[in-house]
Amino acid sequence: MSANIFYHLDPFLVCLALLGLLFAAEEAGFRVRKRRRLSSGDIEQSDIALILGAVLTLLALMLGFTYAMSQGRFETRRQLVIDEANAIGTTFLRAKTLPEPRSSELQELLRQYTALRVEIAAMKDVSPEWFREMGQRSKQLHDSMWSKAAALASENPNAVVSVFLIPLNDVIDIHAKRMDAVRSRVPFSIYLVLIGISSVAVGLVGYYFGARRRRMRIPTMMFALLVAAVMWLILDLDQPFRGSITASQQSLIDLQQDLGPPARDALKGPE
Repeated sequence: MSANIFYHLDPFLVCLALLGLLFAAEEAGFRVRKRRRLSSGDIEQSDIALILGAVLTLLALMLGFTYAMSQGRFETRRQLVIDEANAIGTTFLRAKTLPEPRSSELQELLRQYTALRVEIAAMKDVSPEWFREMGQRSKQLHDSMWSKAAALASENPNAVVSVFLIPLNDVIDIHAKRMDAVRSRVPFSIYLVLIGISSVAVGLVGYYFGARRRRMRIPTMMFALLVAAVMWLILDLDQPFRGSITASQQSLIDLQQDLGPPARDALKGPE
């Protein structure tokens, strides 16, 4: 699992803390500028506006860049669910063309595997230990399916068995891709830079209004809320399991219903 600290935190709580930090930065900027005495060496109002505009532009670029990273990872996870469901379904159909008893054995293993994938997708609070255990169970099913298919290929080396091995190999490959997609997250350093730029931007807003000796609380609060909302969206999209915006698993759920439930004594995983 990712070592990113934000993976273990609720995105909503993170953004609430960020909102408090932005309000504090605005207040600090306003008070610092308001308490300073005006002199000929002070920065002109137009200079402050110029610097503020540059920082806000940088913030917008960073938010857009980070959102694109997070949304891209989300889209990858969503597409891999569809690809995995298609690969499992194709493998199951081709398993029906194999001779008995290998055909029934492989179909049952595919039912178990589909049920396991749906079980993993249903989890919301995932610990590293549980994640490793699910990965090990998936690997055990991969080994069982491949060993039976390899034995069948030795017993009956024909085109039907060869065609079956192709989607089975895809199932194993897609599992590796999904594991990597879960681990692939927006780097922690990018979040730190975003928080820093956001704080500086809002602090400069407060500094700008402090030079004018006027408070603009509502526009400043709206700006801080918008920044925090975008950060929440980025964090939520970057959460494979805990976020409120998660990749739909309906393709796997529909597939499980089509394949039917696995045998009860097989739900604990292969021996």
